[in-house]
Amino acid sequence: MVHTKPGLTAVEAMAAPPAPASTGPTAAQIRADREARRRDRMRYRLRHQTAPHKVLVAVWSAAWLARAAVWLTGDAEAVAAATAGTAGLAAVIVAMVLRRGRTRQVRTWLYTCLAAAVTWLTVAAGNGVDWTMTAALAGIGFGLATPWWRYHRIPNVTPATAPTPAFDLDSVPALWAANVASKGGALPESYLTDPQISANKERYNVQLRAGRQSIATAMAALTLIASGLHVAQEDIVLERHDSGDASRVALTVVRKSPIKVSQPYRGPQLDYDPATGVGTVFLGPYADGEGLAPWKLFSHNSIWGGLVVGGIGSGKSRLLEALLCSMRDSGLVTTFYGDPQGGTSSDALASNATWAARGNEQIMAMLRGLDRLVYWRGIENSARGRNGFTPRPDRPGILAVLDECHMILSDAVYGEEATAICERIGRVGRKLGIALILASQEGDLPTFGGSNGLRNAVRRGNTVVLRTTNTQTASVLNLDFDPTLLPDLPGYGYTVAPVGTTDRTAPFRSYYLAELTDDELDAVHAGAEPREGTSHWWLAHTPDAPLDGDLVALRALGTPYAERNVAVEAARAELTGQLDDLISGRIDAVEFATPKATPADAGQAAGYGKVVAFPGALNLDAPVQTPTTAAAPAAAPDPSGLTPAARDVYQAIKAGTTRKGELVTLTGLSDSGVIKALSELMARGDVVKARHGHYGLAGDQPATDAADVAVDELLRQAVALVVTSGIPTPAMLTRRLTVTTEQARWLLDRMTETGVLGPAGPDGTPTVLVTADQLDQTLADIDA
Repeated sequence: MVHTKPGLTAVEAMAAPPAPASTGPTAAQIRADREARRRDRMRYRLRHQTAPHKVLVAVWSAAWLARAAVWLTGDAEAVAAATAGTAGLAAVIVAMVLRRGRTRQVRTWLYTCLAAAVTWLTVAAGNGVDWTMTAALAGIGFGLATPWWRYHRIPNVTPATAPTPAFDLDSVPALWAANVASKGGALPESYLTDPQISANKERYNVQLRAGRQSIATAMAALTLIASGLHVAQEDIVLERHDSGDASRVALTVVRKSPIKVSQPYRGPQLDYDPATGVGTVFLGPYADGEGLAPWKLFSHNSIWGGLVVGGIGSGKSRLLEALLCSMRDSGLVTTFYGDPQGGTSSDALASNATWAARGNEQIMAMLRGLDRLVYWRGIENSARGRNGFTPRPDRPGILAVLDECHMILSDAVYGEEATAICERIGRVGRKLGIALILASQEGDLPTFGGSNGLRNAVRRGNTVVLRTTNTQTASVLNLDFDPTLLPDLPGYGYTVAPVGTTDRTAPFRSYYLAELTDDELDAVHAGAEPREGTSHWWLAHTPDAPLDGDLVALRALGTPYAERNVAVEAARAELTGQLDDLISGRIDAVEFATPKATPADAGQAAGYGKVVAFPGALNLDAPVQTPTTAAAPAAAPDPSGLTPAARDVYQAIKAGTTRKGELVTLTGLSDSGVIKALSELMARGDVVKARHGHYGLAGDQPATDAADVAVDELLRQAVALVVTSGIPTPAMLTRRLTVTTEQARWLLDRMTETGVLGPAGPDGTPTVLVTADQLDQTLADIDA
């Protein structure tokens, strides 16, 4: 049974019976007409009449070359002898070549001409070329040329009335011959064959000049071809020929285009057959009206992602919204959405995805969760004897969209790790039900974090290229066309066939989802129903398949997934607090700078499981150092040197409030305001960070070794990793925390001492005693 919901498409709406096919001019007619015009030119008609003149000029020039040799050597006799010998030998060779097939009379005339030429050339070489010798050459030459001219007469002039052309000079073949295939044209000496003409389009096969031209040559000249045929660029479709012959190209000239106007989205465009496991989403009509542009979603045992490239105003976000809406309608897909710009790229996707990661920190938490899921779904497949992925409502496929992916994959802090995770997902996720969709404005190497492996893996599925201004896109993606030259039509682009397939690389225009106005968007965020037909409305009416029944996914994704909405609300509250602080005057916009997150702090903000390296911090052989003297009490700060917010925080800490959350409550400042004040106080040396989440006056705190702080932080990270992954092994900690095996065993021993781990089970692995729900309290106990 086939489940199909393509809706009403523009192609169906404009379908009409084709007009009777027209034969049109053939390539032979075009070549015959071109030859007739060439023969009618005066230069062609006089070509035989000018031949004797050309011979006389050649002989005269040879005499001047001989005289030049005389001037150089000073020996006229030697030069004359050499000239006579050379010319005589050449005359004998010419006579032997031209005598075959000639009558005796013609041979006699030929020998006379050659003898006269050799004689004159010898005399001229010895005595010089003056007016007398030139006149003698002209007289002898014209006299001997009389029989030639008598035999080769000037052809009669063609009739005064011009002949009626055999075909319409404004037809595509005629325009191609005149403007594209002509000397100096875009594709010289090419021609059209096999016309197929209907009411909506004309199709031809283009025979290129073999060895000189290819489809890349033709695509690079697309704008010139459109100019030569007097049509818009979007009305020209050039594709590889079905025969596989690289010297041939399929040309379509569209007369009634289905993409001149935007294509409204009319519902999920999905075709899924449970019997075969094949599922396809349709993006929009092709420019020639020959069907709809496909996006491969499911195939046997696999789920597929892909790449979407499009610059500002290209329609990339609308395409992604329509694509995911159709995918979600299957009931077999759960979407994750990551946007480094905080969800501003597509608020509709950020508001409706099961996991919406806003900002690089949250995206890393999501990617780490997917990395764990890749591992555990691989274990699941091996344990249950599966060799691929078949989607089910209780075990859906996960599609992770990374919008503006270059911002996370090339990030200075997270880029290397994010690229490595994405590369693993791209390589093996297909058979584990996890797919990546990378979206970017650029399409250059930073789009893939500089990884050729990631680029190749993600493009094995689907590639869609819209208009972009990046000149490197064509070379990096190995495209036949230049995306910087695409028409400025939102949603217009190319589907690019994966290497080794027979899919089309052809232009199309994606369906368009209406957007909310700013007032409507505020109302939706306040809980109102979105306007029908908009991207928010469609996505709300095609919800994700829930993960509640997939215990493997829930356990692997861990606490960051369970607390994903809390993280989003916390981030939004922090931004709101910063705005409130700015408006109220508590912070100075010029001086304020958000503290740069270290990898450790970023991991805490994004969720547990942050991969952190502390080089040299965990030195097990280092002797324990005991401070010998206490720190001198710090002088009270000068109130005139502190901002009002810093004074409030200092007084609260002095009164005994040490936790950041309590400082927020007591002072009435926002999180960002407290952070700013603490940064100011610690920079002055008035306040120190006693331990994670706790602050105190500098004079009241004992000196703390930086290595101790690093070890404590590393232990917290190790506990979070073990609890969320359920893998208490040295190998896992070694790989995820970049520590040695000895250091990993030391961390596991500390976890046993603190009650995180229990006795070893039958397999020799310690038992994890702390659940994900108890993790926060456990970490708080470790801090204490």
